[in-house]
Formats: sequence, C-alpha cells, structure tokens
Amino acid sequence: MNRKNGVDFVIASCYGADKIDFTRFNVESINKYWKSVEHTIYLVVNYFDKELEMKLHEELFGDNDNVVILEGVDQTLKGTRFIWSHGGFTYDPKLSPDTPARQGLIDGCMIGAGGYYGSGALSLGVLAGDREYVCVLDNDTIFLNSHATELLKLLDKYKFVSNRWCPGSVFEHYLMAKGTCDGTPEDGMARIMLMLCKRELYDEIESENYVERGIWKTSPYNCDYRDIGGNMTWYAKQKGYDWFILKNSYRDRFRPDNGLWKEHLLDFPKGEQAWLDEIPIFFHATQGGSRGMMEFNKWCLEAKKYLDNN
Repeated sequence: MNRKNGVDFVIASCYGADKIDFTRFNVESINKYWKSVEHTIYLVVNYFDKELEMKLHEELFGDNDNVVILEGVDQTLKGTRFIWSHGGFTYDPKLSPDTPARQGLIDGCMIGAGGYYGSGALSLGVLAGDREYVCVLDNDTIFLNSHATELLKLLDKYKFVSNRWCPGSVFEHYLMAKGTCDGTPEDGMARIMLMLCKRELYDEIESENYVERGIWKTSPYNCDYRDIGGNMTWYAKQKGYDWFILKNSYRDRFRPDNGLWKEHLLDFPKGEQAWLDEIPIFFHATQGGSRGMMEFNKWCLEAKKYLDNN
C-alpha cells in the first residue's frame, strides 16, 4: 500500500481543559523541531466535558493546517471513579460494582482506567493517519531539538523505537502469581511515551485479526499485556523482532539511579529525559494527569522557556 511521506504524530489529549497547555507545548515542539519532515499531528481528545474540551482544542489548534482534532473517549463512563487533589487526578482502582472487570487478555494484568481510555484514543489516532511513519507521544512530552528526526534512520534496523524499558519487576507483584511474569528485566515492556515505527508494522498487526480471534480486546493499541501499549512489545517478541530503547534518565525503585537526571535541560522534578547519539532529544514530565496545578504551572514555565530559547 502506498503511503504519504513523513510522520503522523498521535497524541491523546486527556488531562482536561485546565491542562490543555500540555498539548500546546507538545505540538509546538513537534512543529519546531520536525519542520524538515512532512508531518501531521492527530490530537485525540479524551474528555470530561466534551463540548468544552473540543471547543478549546479547535480554538487553540484549529488554524494549524497540519493538526487534525478527533473526538476521543468519554473519560467519565459509568463506573469510573476519580480521586482529585490540588488540580490533579488519578483513577480510583476500585471500580464500582456495576463496572466490568478490566483485565488483560494476554497476561491477566489489571487495567487502570487511564490506560483503558488512552489505548482507545491511540487506536483512533493511528488508524486515522496515512503517512509512512507513526510516532505516538504522551500528552506531557516535548522534543528538545531537531536531532530527533534522526530517529527515523533507526527504523531501517529496528521495528520500533521507545523512550524507556520497564523491567519485569515493575509487574511481578501481581503477575508472578498468575505465572505470566518472571520478574526479570527482560520480561517487561517498552513504554509508549514515545513509540516510533513504520506504519507497515500497524498494517501487519491489523492483518493478524487479534481482536476477532479473542487475543486482544482492541487494536492496534490495548492494555492486554503488562500496561497500555505493552501489546507492541508482546507482538515484537512473538515475531522475534528487534527494537531500540533510548538512553534515558528515568528513576524509580525498580531500577538503579544512573544519575542522568543531573543532566536535565529542564528544571522539572521527576521528569524523564531521553538521548540519541548522546544528544538530548526528548523530555517527559511524567504523571501529567495526577500532578497538581503548581507542578503543572512549573512545567508550563519550563517548557515555554526552553522552546523560546532553543
């Protein structure tokens, strides 16, 4: 199948009206640092207030010829509970009794509402595009310079590029009992805060008819293995494909502190930076939805300062 040149970027804009600037700075960074590559940006609006949030996205991005705004998923579906604090939110893991259990079909992982809604949005965005390459991005991310376009060259050798690997120990506490995770570093997943691949990989995945065969619940994205987007890693493992994980500064209790956070270009606590060829190219705020408004405002100041001066 013939595809248009360039990259389709897919972003689930999902943090509500008050945090739309996460999306604004993300889009600004793409247009600034990927201007040498033809591209379209698909913003899939997962909403709490559909009329308000769709209107805000149209007002902010409607004049951008390369931005396509799509209606996403209602994040207030019956049974979803929220815990709000200081302008941030998380999804209560205790679903109401009338909500069907959300459990991954492949490994039995428990699916959080954020991942459940997010995978629906990403599937909508990926399938709407028609360019040769597809780059899925978290809402709370920005690119740091034009060297990011060199990522495309990696796809001549690797099936996909990811910002970070999560080891099996992240998931072992509830999957070892099921016998579906051994807790080793290798038995984890590639994260999709940045997930770049050729569109032909999605075409290949769709041809497997996994949904029709009862292996996945939705396609091409779902939460049926490990977490949102883990099915990309599962598929690559099934086929024996190689992938590429960027050098990054992420730190938590599941991996040693590599000290790379000391080299962050943005002064933002607990953020994650990624490098290609020892050049910083990508920054992820992390936990964008659950961060309170003070942290959100700090992100906006840091992102604006960086994009204005670089």
